[in-house]
Amino acid sequence: MRQSKGVLLPPIPAGPVRRGDVYRALRSAVLDGLLGPGERLPSTRQAAADYGVSRGLMEEVFGQLSDEGFFERAVGRGTFIAAQLARLETSANGNVRQHSPTSRGPSRRGLIVASNAACREPETPVAFNAGVADTSEFPWNTWCRLQARAARDLGHAALNFVDPRGLPDLRAAVAHYLGQFRGIRCASRQVMIFSSAQQALNAVAVLLLNRGDAVWVEDPCYLGARAALELAGGTVTPVPVDDEGIRVEVGLRRAPKARLAYVTPSHQYPTGVALSLERRIELLQWAVRNNSWIVEDDYDGEFRYAGQPLASLYSLDSHERVFYLGTLNKSMFVSLRLAYVVVPEELIELLANIRTQMDGFSPAVVQMTMTLFMEEGYLSSHMRHMRTLYAAKRKALVDGLAPLATRGWTWSGNPAGMHLLIRHRRGEYVRAIAKASPLELALLSRYRAIRAQDDGLFLRFGALDPESLQAGVDELADVAIKMSKRAGQQLRD
Repeated sequence: MRQSKGVLLPPIPAGPVRRGDVYRALRSAVLDGLLGPGERLPSTRQAAADYGVSRGLMEEVFGQLSDEGFFERAVGRGTFIAAQLARLETSANGNVRQHSPTSRGPSRRGLIVASNAACREPETPVAFNAGVADTSEFPWNTWCRLQARAARDLGHAALNFVDPRGLPDLRAAVAHYLGQFRGIRCASRQVMIFSSAQQALNAVAVLLLNRGDAVWVEDPCYLGARAALELAGGTVTPVPVDDEGIRVEVGLRRAPKARLAYVTPSHQYPTGVALSLERRIELLQWAVRNNSWIVEDDYDGEFRYAGQPLASLYSLDSHERVFYLGTLNKSMFVSLRLAYVVVPEELIELLANIRTQMDGFSPAVVQMTMTLFMEEGYLSSHMRHMRTLYAAKRKALVDGLAPLATRGWTWSGNPAGMHLLIRHRRGEYVRAIAKASPLELALLSRYRAIRAQDDGLFLRFGALDPESLQAGVDELADVAIKMSKRAGQQLRD
C-alpha cells in the first residue's frame, strides 16, 4: 500500500520564495485551523519540491516550528501537527487563547469603572456637546514661537526626567496666577502639576482615602469625579444640591464622619449654581471639626462674566483642609494636558510619589512653554478675550431660550462657565425632547445618583462657533415649543 505523502501545504505569495514566507504560511495554517492536530505533514523532501525551494530551507522551517511546539517529529514515522493544539482555540486574527471553562474577561470592578465614559470627549463639537475650549481665537503663532524658545532654552534637559511636582518655574507662575486671578495665596512649593484635573483627582483620592471611607459627593455630580473616588476605594455618599449649592446639613445626617467632600463651589457641575458663603463656612467648619478633607474642583473658575470671580474655598481655609484643583486645559486648549493642585504642605512629597506611579511627569517643553506664556502676559490677555467670547455665547444661548421661560423651563442665573443646564419639572417631557431632537443633548438624570421627578438638558457650548450655537438653540426651542403644545393639546383632549 502506497504511503501517504501528507497533507497539502498552504500556498505562499508568488515570486521568489524566502524562508520567512514558508514559515509564516505554515504557522498561520496551524493557527487558523487549516492544518489540524494530528495531521501528517509531507516529508521535508516532498515539501521542498511542492514549494520549489531547497530541502535545507524546509529543514530549518520544520525545525523551528517543532521547537515552538507546533510540529511533532517522530523518527521513522514523520512530522505531525502537535496534538496539544487541540486544547487551543483560535481567534479571527490568528491570536491564540488558552481555552478556559470560565470567562477571562474584565473584573466586575473593571466593568463598573469602564461603564462610566464621562471623561471621553466627542471628536467633533456640535450643539450641544462642545464643553471644551474654543481654539479659533487662540494665539497659535505666539505659542509656536514660545515653544521653539522653550526647546532651545531647555536643550538636552528636555529629554530627561522632570520633577514629578512640575518645573519650578511653572509652579511659581501658577502660584502667581492664582494670587492675581483667584485671590489664592500659596507658595510655589505647594503647587503640583498634573496632566489633567481628572488625573489629579485620582491621585488625591488614592492619597486620602482608605477602602470603604465615606465621601460626600454633590448630587448631581461630575461622573468623572465619582469614578475617581470609587476607583480609590471610597464609598460615595450623594448629597443633594439646591440653589445655594451642596446641602451640608444633609451630608451631616447621611455621613457625619465622612473622610472627604468633593465640591465644585464656584460653578457647580452640572447645575451651574454657586455655593453660598454660609454653606462654604459650614463645609469648612465640618472639615476642621471632623478632621476631614475637602477637594475643591475649580474647573472653570476663570470664566465668570459679571463682577470678579467668587472667593474660593481654599482662600477661606485657615486650617489646610482644602485641596484646590484647577486646569489649564479648559482655559487654553484640550490637548495641552496641564492641570494643577494646591496641596497642604505636609502632603506634597507623598502626592508626588503617587504621581510617579501614574505617568511620572508632564513633558518639560510643554511646561516651559506654558511658563513663558504666563510670565510674558499672554495668558492674561487670552483669558480676557475668551471671557468676552464665552460671555457673548452664553448670552446668545440664554436669549434664544427666552421663549421657554414661560413654559416652565428654568436655569441658573450664575453668569459663569461654558455650559448651561435648563430644567423642567416634568421629567418625561424633557426626556421626550432629548429623544426627538437631532441635537446631542445630555440629560441631567444621567448625572444623578438619586432619581428625581424633574429632569434637565445639559447644554455645552464652549467650542461652538456663533452660527452653530444659534442654529442649535433655534432647533431646541422649536422642538420644545412644539412638544409643549402637543402635550397641552393632549391634556385638553
